[in-house]
Amino acid sequence: MILFTSDLLFGSKILGAAKYAGLRGQGVRNRAALAQHGPNATHFFLDLEAELAPGESAEELLDAALGHPHLCVFAFAGHLQADKLRAAQARLAAAKAAHAGARHEVHSRGSLNSRLVEILPPRPPAAPPASSEGDR
Repeated sequence: MILFTSDLLFGSKILGAAKYAGLRGQGVRNRAALAQHGPNATHFFLDLEAELAPGESAEELLDAALGHPHLCVFAFAGHLQADKLRAAQARLAAAKAAHAGARHEVHSRGSLNSRLVEILPPRPPAAPPASSEGDR
């Protein structure tokens, strides 16, 4: 699971959900890190409001993530960022045809927060080892 955000509190919620789902979470700060970690990841979470390095844009990061057809891409922003949310929705809708098996969604922060358990369901607890009475 890959996460791009500059919001430490919200990012920790997503990374925590990934941990409970049995996924290793990796924060990235640019397209180069996405290119490095993308082939081994299953999910990509992009904060459309994140502070970006010079020369980086949320649209370019979104396009870079969509360059990994196996990634399920989740873009999010505050509910007042309607233009950013609509633009991401249009990009992801256009990519859905090319990425038939991948799940792409756009959420407000509140919506993503409430759906994290569905997006990254917790891994069932491991079964305790079977005891053998003959081991005494």
